Amino acid sequence: MTSKKEKMIIIDGNALIHRSFHALPPTMTTKKGEMVNAVYGFATVLLKALKEFRPDYVVLTLDKAGPTFRHIEYKDYKATRVKAPDDLYTQIPRVKELAEAFAIPVFAEAGFEADDLIGTITARVDGDIEKIIVTGDMDTLQLVDDNTKVYTMSRGLSDSILYDARTVKARFSLKPEQMIDYKALRGDPSDNIPGVKGIGEKTASELLIEFKTLDGVYKNINSAKIKDRIRELLKEHKKDALMSKSLATIKRDVKIKFNLDDARFGNIKQEEVVKLFSDLEFKSLLPRVHSLFSGSAKTLPAPPFQKGRGREKGGEIFDKFERNKKEFKYILVDDEKKFLDFLSKLKKQSRFVFDTETDSFDPLIANLLGISFSWKDGEAYFVSVVKKTRSFASAQDDKQNTLFNFNKKEENKIHPWLENLRSIFENPKIEKYGHNIKFDYRVMKSSGINVANVAFDTMIASYLLNPGTRQHNLDAVTFTELGFEKISKEDLLGKGRDKKNFNEVEAEKLSLYSCEDADFTRRLVNALSKQLREQKMEKLFYEIEMPLVTVLADMEDKGVLLDKNVLVELSREIDKRIKTLEKKIYKLAGIEFNIKSTQQLREILFEKLEISSLNIGKNKTGFSTAADELDKLKDAHPIIRLVQEYRELAKLSSTYADALPDLISKKDGRLHTSFNQTITATGRLSSTEPNLQNIPVRTELGNEIRKAFVACSGCKLLSLDYSQIELRLAAHMSGDKKMIEAFKKGEDIHIATAAAINGVKLEEVTKEMRREAKATNFGILYGQGPHGLSQTADISYDRAREFIANYFKAYQGIKKWVEEVVDEARENGYSETLFGRRRYLPEINSSVVMVKKAAERMAINTPLQGTAADMIKIAMIEIEKMIKKEYKTEDVKMILQVHDELLFEIKSAKVQELSEKIKKIMEEVLKLKVPVVVDANTGDSWGELK
Repeated sequence: MTSKKEKMIIIDGNALIHRSFHALPPTMTTKKGEMVNAVYGFATVLLKALKEFRPDYVVLTLDKAGPTFRHIEYKDYKATRVKAPDDLYTQIPRVKELAEAFAIPVFAEAGFEADDLIGTITARVDGDIEKIIVTGDMDTLQLVDDNTKVYTMSRGLSDSILYDARTVKARFSLKPEQMIDYKALRGDPSDNIPGVKGIGEKTASELLIEFKTLDGVYKNINSAKIKDRIRELLKEHKKDALMSKSLATIKRDVKIKFNLDDARFGNIKQEEVVKLFSDLEFKSLLPRVHSLFSGSAKTLPAPPFQKGRGREKGGEIFDKFERNKKEFKYILVDDEKKFLDFLSKLKKQSRFVFDTETDSFDPLIANLLGISFSWKDGEAYFVSVVKKTRSFASAQDDKQNTLFNFNKKEENKIHPWLENLRSIFENPKIEKYGHNIKFDYRVMKSSGINVANVAFDTMIASYLLNPGTRQHNLDAVTFTELGFEKISKEDLLGKGRDKKNFNEVEAEKLSLYSCEDADFTRRLVNALSKQLREQKMEKLFYEIEMPLVTVLADMEDKGVLLDKNVLVELSREIDKRIKTLEKKIYKLAGIEFNIKSTQQLREILFEKLEISSLNIGKNKTGFSTAADELDKLKDAHPIIRLVQEYRELAKLSSTYADALPDLISKKDGRLHTSFNQTITATGRLSSTEPNLQNIPVRTELGNEIRKAFVACSGCKLLSLDYSQIELRLAAHMSGDKKMIEAFKKGEDIHIATAAAINGVKLEEVTKEMRREAKATNFGILYGQGPHGLSQTADISYDRAREFIANYFKAYQGIKKWVEEVVDEARENGYSETLFGRRRYLPEINSSVVMVKKAAERMAINTPLQGTAADMIKIAMIEIEKMIKKEYKTEDVKMILQVHDELLFEIKSAKVQELSEKIKKIMEEVLKLKVPVVVDANTGDSWGELK
């Protein structure tokens, strides 16, 4: 029985770094502004190769700065290459750090390229070891033999190809050893290897298929099988061909100190890997390191957080549940004695973390399975309150079910242990912490307990500190901040057909999982509260974001009433309009096709109708038909606008008209959207199920959808909307005298702007002028240049450029403010709201112009949109305080927040007085140099409010 061959991976570092840099967006930067796209791509490919090949040996080769022997032989070698941006070269030291952390030896030699070192290593390593060259190009295919393969990336970094001799033959119709002569004939433009001028890939392959080698070609130069033109080219450029062969040949005898034992893989310095990946903010990659050797005998050292965490002595990954049992004090509270012991300890705490486990992610219908508590690192308790319908007697005989000792008549009563916990949860002097605590607050409320003093949410803290990422789930934040890999939901529930619900998990396992959540949330409170203090974000966190949690939770619980009949009728109307549009589109296309199919639409537009594809972006399958691309073609053919309208109708139908009725709760017949505090980079709230922010504004259909949102019997809907708040904030922040004066006089700001940039009197401004001025006002706030403004205002580029110039002449204070905001963001690395909310913009110093310009636009918009978001959040908090103090629950409900608007459901008799009170609160949230105006409207449906 033959032993299995050992494997060696040889990494072509520079090829992978360059490939990654160009394949991944330059916006991949850390919060501190360090570009990491090349390092991330390199790390991703490395981990992929390690997992796929499970090597015994790994080495990394790199180019060394300076000329090589090839430059001496041919001074124009690589002369046509454009020097890569500095952003690429600054990442090479990080790649070396990564190699150091993975204990991978690095080889680089003056006067030679990485390919020569690869060639030398493959020549030196014993034939009994299988060698895999991991690269980003095809240069090393000449090294392929029975024991050497080339693993290269295709389509960016998403796909990979493993080349052996057969694959090389299939791709090029040549043997690996012929690849040198192939380059000698066709040349290599990327390296400025000339080859034989006039001979391309096809001819080079044909010559080598026939004559085997370059030498064979020249020995048979007079063969009738060589065309006259090719013969002349070969004769004329023979010197170039021979030189090109020399340049293309990889050296295999470079004098390097190579020791096979030094390349043995497995002694990963995991503490360094954790730190490096944390510094680089590679949140998703470290778990792949842990999984590399699952099921093998290779040793992966224990990570730094706990010695031996996650590994047995032999290196096998062991059960994380076992890890938690051994290393932490996690206690399952499942009988009266344990509960009383736990309760006595809990009563002594002035603050604690709690985390609920339920059988559903909808708090309104979820059954509470248990609650975990932690107030000390490494210690947590899971109080199991599984609800069972059974008699007292049967419960006595059921060890697992001794938790609910009352009969069927009492099954809807609160669990007695929860009743004992009520006074603690509802005590406003005791601080409660959690991760995504809004969910837990709502679950407890559904269980009959109103949690008081919700003081710290680690998810929100993570978001404030890192607003540019959406990775704020507990597992990701724990890994990023503490370097600890938690039990995942997949670890707990499984996957695929065998996936369990939470209520099917054994109590002990659920306890270990939930206790870990509470324990590490507690640790995160310590870590993140310190960062909030250092970043001077405590006021924003404690006075705005945290008080808002319960306000949003209560809004979600209240929900909004929907009129299904309106939606049914709207769905019918949209369906009719879609069918009419289909007929028109088919007529213009001359054929029926699937309008929703991007492939079929592409064929109709660019092939059948021959619409110009000039300046149209491409994707993997051809020219793009995305919304932005179609917008460029809207005047090219009548079919384009019809397709755009079709898509809009189809989206409204599937997202709202048809979908909203299914989202209505069976429990109370109302729609309960979820408000998200940790999604947008500017601080605005967003909503899901449904996404209310995406209902079109100022369109007939958008208004029809809003008509389905109605008040209950005896009530009215009241809408209060900040008027032009971002423009007012711009006037305040910039101190622009002209704009401030216009707002103080109560002038229509768009008419005032139109008059200023067109050089006419206010009364001479036309509707068209106002429309263009409005687009300019908001365009400037979003950092638009002439190109962007020309598209949004539907005017020519020259007119847009003139508008912007005239705008800045009229509003010189705005111009100065815009410049200062961008300069400050460039210096600080972030833009900031008046309340201290930050948006980190590392891309603002990018060498890539397009990326830098996008960051500059964000720098301008963030203080405005972010401050407006902060204002409405403060208003919501103050309004809720007023309502709770002065009114009954049935009198008024704050039910929706969309952009700068708040929607209330109010008893008809209370509308007038509440409208005035709420309006006053909203207008006085922040004192500006200009009046803050709030528009109030009342009606029976949201669509009526004008």
